[in-house]
Amino acid sequence: MDKNAFSQLIVSVFFTLVLCLVMSTNLSAASLLEQRSDYRAAITADDKKRYRDFKRLKYGLKDYPLYPYLAYREFMRELPSATLTRVKRFEERYADMPFTTTLRSRYLGLLGIRKDWSTFLAYQPEPPNSEQLQCYYYRAKAQRGARDEAIEGAKSLFLKGKSVKKACDPLFLYLKRSGEMTDALILERLLLAFDSRNLRLMKYLAKQPSQSGKASAAAAIRLYGRPDNVEHFSRASKVTAFNGELVMSAVKKLARANVKEAVRQFNGAMKGQKIADDKRQETAEFIAGRLMSTTDAALMVWRDNIIQNSSNVALIDRRFRLALTRSSMNAAGRWIDQLPEEEANKLKWRYWQARVARDRGHHFSANQRFEDMTGERNFYSIAAAVQLGQSPYLPFANPIAEPQSLEVFKKPLERVRELLALDKVVAAKREWEFLLRRSSREQIEQLAVYASDKKWHHLAVQATIRGKLWNLIQHRFPIAHRGWFDMFSKKRQLPLTTLLALCRQESAFYSQAVSPVGARGLMQLMPATARATSKKLGIRYRGKSSLTDPVTNIRIGSGYLRELLDKYDDNRVLALAAYNAGPSRVKRWLNDSNGNLDAVAFIETIPFKETRGYVQNVLVFEMYYRELLGKPQLFLQPHERNMRY
Repeated sequence: MDKNAFSQLIVSVFFTLVLCLVMSTNLSAASLLEQRSDYRAAITADDKKRYRDFKRLKYGLKDYPLYPYLAYREFMRELPSATLTRVKRFEERYADMPFTTTLRSRYLGLLGIRKDWSTFLAYQPEPPNSEQLQCYYYRAKAQRGARDEAIEGAKSLFLKGKSVKKACDPLFLYLKRSGEMTDALILERLLLAFDSRNLRLMKYLAKQPSQSGKASAAAAIRLYGRPDNVEHFSRASKVTAFNGELVMSAVKKLARANVKEAVRQFNGAMKGQKIADDKRQETAEFIAGRLMSTTDAALMVWRDNIIQNSSNVALIDRRFRLALTRSSMNAAGRWIDQLPEEEANKLKWRYWQARVARDRGHHFSANQRFEDMTGERNFYSIAAAVQLGQSPYLPFANPIAEPQSLEVFKKPLERVRELLALDKVVAAKREWEFLLRRSSREQIEQLAVYASDKKWHHLAVQATIRGKLWNLIQHRFPIAHRGWFDMFSKKRQLPLTTLLALCRQESAFYSQAVSPVGARGLMQLMPATARATSKKLGIRYRGKSSLTDPVTNIRIGSGYLRELLDKYDDNRVLALAAYNAGPSRVKRWLNDSNGNLDAVAFIETIPFKETRGYVQNVLVFEMYYRELLGKPQLFLQPHERNMRY
């Protein structure tokens, strides 16, 4: 064969191989798309109870990554008739699936309803987590003769200040028949109900004790209605453990309604029942906590005398912040000195110790303290660097991807991929979290890298949090939905870094996020806020369900943030506080501080821990985004730094 013919043959073979590879890839992609379509159809068939169609589609999807979910759906329909052996076999087969937890809970619930106690304990030899299943568990123990364990479990379930699941009623009847439902136990729960402000439960419990116990219960109910009688009750009643606890609870209830009266009656109420010093101090600290906003000079003295004898960090912290609000750095230092040593060594307090030293004229000592705390991933460390006129140091780490280390997770990663492709975001998140719980720190690091590479931004963030991988900055702070954030940052004249930092704090880029109070989507918009903002922007609001759409959420959320920045003259500190807690609260906090504070001190005095941490986090997160986007580092803008709050 001559040279030209050989060259032509090589070229021909090469292009044939390429064509085969392309065709194979296209067929594979087509096959995967068909499987996704059939999977959707199977789910629809199952939802509509077309079980013959479901079985047919399921049979053709045995090689599809999400096949286990179809098997689970079918198995759950058959669960009521399943034997323990069959349940265990299914659970073992799909041990790496997150639905195994739900399977166990459902099966235990069925066994409890049937009172199949021997099977229940064979399947669940240790106490389960949920209250309902614990009720069944200890009933099973009682039926199988484990009396002591059943009684202890029953007591732990009984002693709650709220109603307990009805499944526990037979267990509490067992307590009664065993002679363990004593007056002391009933009255102990009644006190818990008192502290939980559950009058309905108190009245229910008051019917259960013996005659002498009924008298104590009735006294508690009367005192609940008239806590201002606490001193008289304490002096007039026999000194007992129950009466002592009741008096302390009544004093606290009185403090909620009339703190001045609680202070007036405190000493007499404590003396009447000979309350021990530690319990007396604990009750006094509760009252002191209600006096932070008092303007009564005598009450302020009483409050501070109590706190001076306290080691309660939360209470001392509140008093410290009150001193800051009053612009009394010297008094603030006094309360820092009150802190336990371990607490005082934390970065927050080291920062304020340095501020106090500087205020007292000890500049060298203050600068040394600031220097000692720089270089940490922390709001106070960055604030310390700014005090020194330094550029904050932000530690980074960029791990090398090692795909082979994730080979063991091939199947769950395929399932995550498919769930996301099908827009089953909640299920994908559940799969991911289940995977993270079963992984080592080193594996979690690689999973974070993998998720970032796949642009699974929220999942990458979740991995860094689960693994406490604080140095993996580019994975902790992804630049997600870049096109939309770019577009709306320009349209609203907002810094891209501020938008990204706020979104990272609000939802960690989880578009389906819903908060306990109903805030939704990437920028966690309340539906009422979204409706009002949409109206101002001149765009149609399509209801709260639309807020899980990233584009809609960013469009409205960026508009609301722009509105707040306009309101506060582009001051991020105030705008962020208002975004989290509402403008009316920010107005009140500014009135309290009365122009006496700098930016860091104002943030510190925000009364809500959540809002305080929120503002601190977003400011720090923006520093990281500035680094990632190659922008100059700037912790506070000049007008934010120079303003008196």
